[in-house]
Amino acid sequence: MRLQVARLAELPGSGTDTVHGAIADQLASQARRLDDVQTRIVRLADALRRDLQRVVDGRDADEPSINGILHNTAPTLDLLAARRTELHRSLTDLVEVYKGLPPFTPAPVTAEATTARQRAASTRAPRRGPTETSSTTSTPANTARARAR
Repeated sequence: MRLQVARLAELPGSGTDTVHGAIADQLASQARRLDDVQTRIVRLADALRRDLQRVVDGRDADEPSINGILHNTAPTLDLLAARRTELHRSLTDLVEVYKGLPPFTPAPVTAEATTARQRAASTRAPRRGPTETSSTTSTPANTARARAR
């Protein structure tokens, strides 16, 4: 189930408006869900371990509980474990779908796209106001100063 990348954002086509990008987005979403469920399982299991350790140590009588020792931990853990299995299968399936796609090739850059990028770059360039003139601008005053030097 390996995709040979350190981060899902590094998948070829990730972040693009393509099938590769859509599958990469789904992979990232499923991976986040799986991580969240795993974190919840670990926290719940850790709390359960502490509760059971109190029983082992004989400290459970000091803090009686009307809900029992396990409270609702066991059914919650069961539900989370089932959800984790479901998410893992889904993630595995998505990886296989992504691996089955033809190699990603970026869309060719068209002349229209290049022109649009150039226009965008020129509008971002700082502009000088009418009162801001460079000392290299050819004006009568600058020409006179240059001759005087």
